[in-house]
Amino acid sequence: MSTAEIWGVLILAVIFSGLMGFVFGRRKAPGGQNEIDNLTQEYEKQLSQQQEELEGYKELVHEHYDTTADLFKNMAGSYKKMFDHLSTGYEQLGNLSDKRVLPERAGALLDGSDTYESKVNDFMNPKTNDEDALTR
Repeated sequence: MSTAEIWGVLILAVIFSGLMGFVFGRRKAPGGQNEIDNLTQEYEKQLSQQQEELEGYKELVHEHYDTTADLFKNMAGSYKKMFDHLSTGYEQLGNLSDKRVLPERAGALLDGSDTYESKVNDFMNPKTNDEDALTR
């Protein structure tokens, strides 16, 4: 075989290999329907797993807030019992000739009114008159 024949056979082999690679490559092209179906199933599985985790997290948050609400309700009831006890003790044991400070202060705290500040000042400075309270 001459050099020209060897080169001719090599060129034909390269062209034939290229055509065969192209044909087989097109037959099993990336992104084919089978691969797309597999990816879709995988992503749907991951999505359902994430949704289950989210639902579990939501349930934990819901349980946490339910427990917090119950504890807060119990705490508020305990504070009310303590306030009632202190009010009763104040009325029974306190000097009733003085001004009733405890119930007024507690009522102002519960109402959140602006009169609380003037009552605190009156309690701290019992000799102040109403004119001083108005100028504050």
